[in-house]
Amino acid sequence: MSLYPAWFINRSTAFCKNNLRFENLPVKEMKIKDAHGGLQDYSSEHIERSCTRAGFSSEDAEEIESEVFERAWDGITTRKLHSILFSEMKKYNEIFALRYRLRESIADLNPNYHEFEKYIAKILEQDGYETEWSPRPMPEGECIEHEIDVVAKDDKHTYVIECKHHYHHHRYTGLDIPMRQWSRLQDLRRGHEHGIKGSIDADKAWVVVNTKLSNHAKDYAECKDINMTAWKYPDGESLDSIVERNNAYPVTMLRPPHHVRVELSKKDILTVQELIKLSDEDIERMDLKNNAVKSLQRTARNLVGK
Repeated sequence: MSLYPAWFINRSTAFCKNNLRFENLPVKEMKIKDAHGGLQDYSSEHIERSCTRAGFSSEDAEEIESEVFERAWDGITTRKLHSILFSEMKKYNEIFALRYRLRESIADLNPNYHEFEKYIAKILEQDGYETEWSPRPMPEGECIEHEIDVVAKDDKHTYVIECKHHYHHHRYTGLDIPMRQWSRLQDLRRGHEHGIKGSIDADKAWVVVNTKLSNHAKDYAECKDINMTAWKYPDGESLDSIVERNNAYPVTMLRPPHHVRVELSKKDILTVQELIKLSDEDIERMDLKNNAVKSLQRTARNLVGK
């Protein structure tokens, strides 16, 4: 058991706090096990940066990081570390803590109901695009018909969008995904050029994922002028950036009870803004308890600042 306070273990050999200086203190080594089984150094800067991105002040971020470090141990998994960080954040500000859960909340969308694809259509619509989820009948290419997750349009282009959703969101999306989407676009374009019935006039390929991208995937997409929207990529137009600038947070961020979550899903209510708009009559038609939904709506309004 250490004789030193937890808030200065694993800091530099000369560390200042509250105008007190400690020299040549022992350093506690701590490694974090990532989703692939690799070991990474614990980073106080990374923890503090996660806090400030969620909305915490620098001072609160430092205090939260100290508490997280005290509770963590050598060899802790990233998943458990994030869980500890979330619980410490909640002690300071529940709304900021919910914002920190954005990546996990998107991963929690239900693939059995195609929620990620529908969610992407909704948030792109809020971002100014005209969107259609899973168009029927399936658009025809020169060779085959194509299952398209989302078709989006702006003033310049018609995009065919492939949405790749992963529950294990710490993985990387590789080269094969943009390559397949490029091939799909070429077949669709040739189908339209040849006047095939049921074809669409699409001119841009787009891939949206909730993971990070491999370097090969980025390089190929840049070469072929494919739009790639991923976690933290590209700067300013990443998946998290689009969600945050439109306050288009998924309802999973609120951690609704299972039966509420199921009923909302049946009505394709996937964003907190859609939840906020529910009237008493809407809630009654879904056979949900008014108080439970009202509580979620209050949290949702606080989340988006309404």
